[in-house]
Amino acid sequence: MDPDLVRVEAVPQDVRRRVFDYVTSVKGVRPSELGYDKTYMYRVRRGLMPISDDLFRALLKFIDVDEYARLVGSAPPLVEATPDDIVRVVKKALVDKSFRNLLFDMLRQAFGDEFREYRASWTVKEADIEEFIKAKRLKGLREKTIQAEVHYIRQALSELGWTLTPDGVREYLAGLKEEGEDYVLKHTAYSLKSLMKTVLRPKDPALFSLLYNSFTVTKPRNHGRVKLPTLEQLRQIWAKLPSVEARFYFTLLAEAGLRPGEPFLAGIDDLDLEHGMLYIGKVTETKRAFIAFLRPEVVDWVKENYLPVRESFISMFTERVSRDYLGVGVNAEAWARRLIPFDQSRLRREIKETAKQVLNRDFELYELRKFFATWMISQGVPESIVNTLQGRAPPSEFRILVEHYWSPRHEELRNWYLKHAPRVCCA
Repeated sequence: MDPDLVRVEAVPQDVRRRVFDYVTSVKGVRPSELGYDKTYMYRVRRGLMPISDDLFRALLKFIDVDEYARLVGSAPPLVEATPDDIVRVVKKALVDKSFRNLLFDMLRQAFGDEFREYRASWTVKEADIEEFIKAKRLKGLREKTIQAEVHYIRQALSELGWTLTPDGVREYLAGLKEEGEDYVLKHTAYSLKSLMKTVLRPKDPALFSLLYNSFTVTKPRNHGRVKLPTLEQLRQIWAKLPSVEARFYFTLLAEAGLRPGEPFLAGIDDLDLEHGMLYIGKVTETKRAFIAFLRPEVVDWVKENYLPVRESFISMFTERVSRDYLGVGVNAEAWARRLIPFDQSRLRREIKETAKQVLNRDFELYELRKFFATWMISQGVPESIVNTLQGRAPPSEFRILVEHYWSPRHEELRNWYLKHAPRVCCA
């Protein structure tokens, strides 16, 4: 057993005595092997001296955890790891490849599929885009062609938080398909694959293969064939989700009909609890989501449950993820301003695993957006209102929403929402 992992100071003398007797009498470890002389050990054995922390650490080297548990009746008290320990390990891994490989091997053994899911992501940087442009120019592509590909790549990355994962890319492409953007879908898929082949494949062939093969250029997943979950099933999923932050994310998708990536674009300052409104404020050529509303019950739940968890998480890690603390360009201020600062891959996984338990099938987050639209229309809400709430209306519908923080148009949309929105959270 590694004594550095045990809180030696928390082990009482009677427990130390049992370990001492076992190691010296049963296992026959000699005083010289422990680093002590016979006279000192004789005095300890007779109870004339207590078993010191240093002697106990020496004893622990000759006993494993199972032996300790059989002797004492419980596992040894372990030293609690801190975020600072994580930082030290990561910094070591950044500069030492052999240490990094060891770290990855241990993580794979300890967390299995969960670690592999985290590993299946590529955070794209501006330098990657520049490298892509240079490579295309060297191949002799026309500048207009290069800029067109970069346009679709940037548009996708902005939706995905500049992190590509198999699920994230598939859901984004499925959203384009759902909204009839077949031309954009085709060119986005092609451009993303081109980026991966040019930049990612030489750096990480395994990750490249995983991401590249997770989607096709012409056939993204067809979500229209799946029977949407019922309101009661969504409530069951919400109630069984393992974390408060996953429930909050799920609520925004199910009750507001947002695209899976949109909640991660908002900052904490975009949450207006007075009006029960979340300001997305995002405009692209195909997507114009500006606002989402929250029911009063959800606002109360957010105040009492989500915000305290979020603040506690940020307080714990803000100092440790400060800018360049690890030398990898982390912007702590921008991170701390996010409405949802938690890892998107983990929240997706928690929702999908819980949904599978309830639905007995694989579940895609984009189903929540379709559920919202289907539910609202079934309640008699005009399609134009649903399209405005979900960011599918023409630009003219959004001018008032952009030019005024609160207007009669906002109030009209809010009234439709409060009267007919599905009640998943806090039901």
